[in-house]
Amino acid sequence: MNKFSQLIIRYHGVFAFFILELIALNFYFSQNATPEKTAFLSSANRMVGGIYDYQNRWSRYWNLSAVNDSLAQENARLKMQLPSTQFSHLLDSATVGAEDSLSEQQYHYLAATVVNNSVHQQKNFLTLNRGSKHGVRKNTAVLANTQKGAVGVIRAVSTHYALVMSILNTDSRISSRIGSNNYLGVLRWDGQDPRYMQLHDIPKHLALQKGDSVLTSGFSTVFPKDIFLGKIDSFYIEPGSNFYNISVELTNDLGQADKVYIVDNILRDEQIELEASIHEQ
Repeated sequence: MNKFSQLIIRYHGVFAFFILELIALNFYFSQNATPEKTAFLSSANRMVGGIYDYQNRWSRYWNLSAVNDSLAQENARLKMQLPSTQFSHLLDSATVGAEDSLSEQQYHYLAATVVNNSVHQQKNFLTLNRGSKHGVRKNTAVLANTQKGAVGVIRAVSTHYALVMSILNTDSRISSRIGSNNYLGVLRWDGQDPRYMQLHDIPKHLALQKGDSVLTSGFSTVFPKDIFLGKIDSFYIEPGSNFYNISVELTNDLGQADKVYIVDNILRDEQIELEASIHEQ
């Protein structure tokens, strides 16, 4: 593909001359119509049309990446207008009129592209093409571009890149809840099948069903609340245990991660500072 582009650039003058010749012949035959000339004109028109069509398709191909990036950034801006990204100052929105002045932005979305990824290690990481130059900082959530499914947490940032600890990392922990009963647990990966994670700390007295949804709890300064993570695939209780062993089928395939959103909790530092202050007293 690169050699062909260089060929086009190198001999663009020849191609331009050829096209102009066809246009001149087209004009000549249109002024002096005969059956033979008409047949030639028809063939020439098809050839010129084919050249222009190929040129247009070639141009659209090279512009496609820029268009996709533009759409991703626009989607990020639209997501920041959702109520779930706002911090409300209202105590009871049912009795007090909701006004824009009573809410402020809590989560900032930034579109990014995965430039490196792994799913078959015990400790998997991804690399994104966004860094400190773009306002990215450590300990920030990364979500799938559908906003269904978590990808990981940013652990290191350079000027142009960010390194993400994948949820398919045995050190990963996600505060989660079961959709049917709101019970809290911790979603972890056992390092085995990249399609499944394990939900821990769910007591055996709860009634579970296969297919129950698992979502982020919101009890974290990293992930927003109610991000759909997956569904319960299977569960059992080992003899003598008071907790379930639960396998959760993930909603997204991390091996196909391409476009993602970096989601920064703007109020995170304030919450962490306040919670840490209790230990200083």
